[in-house]
Amino acid sequence: MVCQLEHCPWKVHVDGASSAKGAGAGIIIITPESILLEHLFRLGFNASNNEAEYKALLAGLRTVSRLEARDVEIYLDSRLVVNQVQGSFEARDPRMKAYLELNRHADSLATLASSIAEEIPRLIRVELVLKPSIKVAGDEGAAKVEVTTVTTLGPSWMNPIIDFLADDRIPDDEKEANKIRRVAAQYWLSKDRKLYCRSFRGPYLLCLHPEKVGQLLAELHEGVCGSHVGGRSLAHRAMTQGFWWPQMQKDIAEYVRKCDQCQKHIPLIHQPTGHLNPISSPWPFAQWGLGILGSFPRATGNRRFVLVAVDYFTKWAEAEALANIRDVDVKKFVWKNIITWFGVPDSLILDNGLQFDSQAFREFCSKLGIRNIYSSPAYPQGNGQAKAVNKVIVNSLKRRLKGAKGN
Repeated sequence: MVCQLEHCPWKVHVDGASSAKGAGAGIIIITPESILLEHLFRLGFNASNNEAEYKALLAGLRTVSRLEARDVEIYLDSRLVVNQVQGSFEARDPRMKAYLELNRHADSLATLASSIAEEIPRLIRVELVLKPSIKVAGDEGAAKVEVTTVTTLGPSWMNPIIDFLADDRIPDDEKEANKIRRVAAQYWLSKDRKLYCRSFRGPYLLCLHPEKVGQLLAELHEGVCGSHVGGRSLAHRAMTQGFWWPQMQKDIAEYVRKCDQCQKHIPLIHQPTGHLNPISSPWPFAQWGLGILGSFPRATGNRRFVLVAVDYFTKWAEAEALANIRDVDVKKFVWKNIITWFGVPDSLILDNGLQFDSQAFREFCSKLGIRNIYSSPAYPQGNGQAKAVNKVIVNSLKRRLKGAKGN
């Protein structure tokens, strides 16, 4: 029986196969005009036999859809795929579920035609499919879904104030209610329910939730632009950035005290308190104090000592890394770093080290008219000005070389 052309359905025969050499799918489409269209797919990924069947079914449906076919009969030889599409079988495998979601518009399937008439005109096209049509979690190359955990902030001191300013609600406790009414005038609430503290001369400061205080202090104190400043400076920096919360001075002081790096490099005073005996200098660069730092780990040129000279009037410091600290090296340092730059000084404040108290160094200073003033024998290293500068230099080296460890 020959049907009329406008009432003849499109017939789509699909089949898929998988083996150790690879997977593929074939489609045979017979138009109402009895034109045979053949389409072959070679799958460029590992697929099971059922996946190949689903891939062939999907490709057949897409093809006849593009050809604007209205009445379509699809033939498939996979009992599993047929029953899953019809709803008789449940798809438990996640990959089969994903394929099944793409095939819900299929209405009917039957067995694949066992033979195709050879005399029908045919057109064959071969296409390479590199990726599967579905992506399941755990597959290689599948799209990854990033899940962001949204943290809900707990109640804080701001909630009663926000409720009062936004909805005119006050706590049941009369004492707390009076307190909220009294302090609410110090705050302003924006349209997005952000609470700001009114400042006297500066702009309004954003009130910070207690759970976010630690993140802000960590960034300001030791972040990219942090410099491990003290409590008062850190509090001023937080307010400059536009943040405020109650007892911020106390919280910041406790945070700085708990900072590991600040505790390691804080200046330590080991000498007992006593009366100060200042040494006055009559004019700039007239009186210098000399001191030695080291020994350090050996650097380039076998340098492991630092010789430091400090002017008592201007506090100007001169320093040079040396391999040795003999009297010859001290004479060269005084000539090159002090005399040639600032002129012959009136006096040098020195400790009782052998490099400063040698006969050669005394004669060198005597010829130039420089007075040598040595510390008391009870305090052989009692040069206070040089020690203060040495402490600053050592602390700066520690901060810059904290990651170098033994180097």
